[in-house]
Amino acid sequence: MLQVKICGITRLEDVLVLIQYPVWALGFIQVETSPRYVKPDLAKKLISYLPNRILSIGVFQDHSIQTIKQIRDYCGFSMVQLHGNEEPTFCAQLGRGIIRAFRIGQTIDWIQLGYYQSVTDYFLFDTFVDGKNGGTGQPFSWKLLKGIERFGKPFLVSGGLSPDNISKCLGTIAPFGIDVNSGVESSPGKKDSRKVQALFQKLNPA
Repeated sequence: MLQVKICGITRLEDVLVLIQYPVWALGFIQVETSPRYVKPDLAKKLISYLPNRILSIGVFQDHSIQTIKQIRDYCGFSMVQLHGNEEPTFCAQLGRGIIRAFRIGQTIDWIQLGYYQSVTDYFLFDTFVDGKNGGTGQPFSWKLLKGIERFGKPFLVSGGLSPDNISKCLGTIAPFGIDVNSGVESSPGKKDSRKVQALFQKLNPA
């Protein structure tokens, strides 16, 4: 069964809409320069509304291990997602519940992926856009992921996914899950309930 992660959560009203759908996880961005940044106090409050079936994921980028652990434990994140230049040794020191994001341009560095094989729980592939780490709103060539199965690592696809292109994506590759952000928004950090509904209608047609 395809798992769905909705990222960039900033509002309680969006949480209350999303928990009505078969969502696997919600992402809370802890990168202060992001337009979807949510302070730990608010993230903790929003997480308190989640049913046990929905995971909470804190998204970090080049934070220190100490900072990640402090915020993770304070907010009660189920997992952390690393979106910067975190090395395999860094991931190993965090110890559990790690999604490692990789930005995809024209090619994939298969050797680099191998270094993270044993120190992460999931891979996530996002689009490379110069100057942006996540939230690009642009898809990459999903065909580049052909052969990823040999790693035996569950992976998520991100980057410009929306109700308009999700069927094409899933017709090209078979990920463990998808990570949707701007594709179900009216503006950064504000989810659009109609787009959310349209996404799940595409994923689960009657």
